[in-house]
Amino acid sequence: MLRTLLTRQLTTTARRTMSTVLSPAELAAATKPALEADLVYFSGETTDGQKPYQLQFPSPGPSLPSTNAILQTHLTPIHDLRPLIGTPAAEGISTETTGFGILPRDRTGTKMRYEDWKDEEKVRSVYYKEVDELFKREFGATRTIIFDHTIRRTEPEGKETPDTPSNRKPVARVHVDQTPASGERRVRRHAGADADRLLRGRAQLINLWRPLRGPVLDIPLAIADARTLSPSTDLVQSRLIYPQEGEGAQPEGETLSVKWGEGLRWYYLSEMGADEVLLLKCWEHSPEGKVGTITPHTAFVDPRYYGKEGVQLRESVEVRVLVFHEPEE
Repeated sequence: MLRTLLTRQLTTTARRTMSTVLSPAELAAATKPALEADLVYFSGETTDGQKPYQLQFPSPGPSLPSTNAILQTHLTPIHDLRPLIGTPAAEGISTETTGFGILPRDRTGTKMRYEDWKDEEKVRSVYYKEVDELFKREFGATRTIIFDHTIRRTEPEGKETPDTPSNRKPVARVHVDQTPASGERRVRRHAGADADRLLRGRAQLINLWRPLRGPVLDIPLAIADARTLSPSTDLVQSRLIYPQEGEGAQPEGETLSVKWGEGLRWYYLSEMGADEVLLLKCWEHSPEGKVGTITPHTAFVDPRYYGKEGVQLRESVEVRVLVFHEPEE
């Protein structure tokens, strides 16, 4: 076991050593010229002066709106990372530096076929195992807990139906999935009696995002360079309210809403295929109390393709993974 762990750590270290880590300005300069698209941010204000919230189920009526957050739309440059794929600089884009990561296609394969994604049991028995192996192989993780997944599908313009737990749509609002407190609660909820021991080591919550088929054109995923984020001014803790009974029932959560910041740099990977993944770090805990990188992200409408005849609608899956490097005790 110890030899295996050391081998994983050395492999991960070697890959980082060979990679080229670009500064925020160098990374932006190395991409394709940015497209401009509307991104939706939190204004910093709510309709009732209370803590912002978002319902994760259809609103029961005007007495409880789906959100109390006042939102703002900003036309935002979004840089395309595609020119970096296959270069040493691509290895330098990682959850450790930028808060998001891209892995080469030959390290992200899956046995899942397009029709398999409708089979919940196969997603959990086959895909969850693949994701577990990926994090152990690529990052030297000693344990993972995959606690859920969400499949999202775009609907034709003008034919949108309500977002429900069984009918999820891309989230077109800038956010981070967890707060420091809710990330730790996730560990305690899913690791149970082992949580205290796991929290004596390093713990992260990383989403793995993949198209079900490609290329993704109409509504890609945008991710922000964590190094350009100002957490003290850009992030606001927000309530995430789930149904208390029936489908989708679970305890209330917390996310981070994101306010617009002029320095925040945005990226996407154009024309993603089903053999490509994005990694999004949403939370980190270390026994030393170090502040880790987290990446705001959002779906966005690419005006060049959205609603155009013949453009395949986006379908994607995101898996939420607690990633542990267990303490040596």
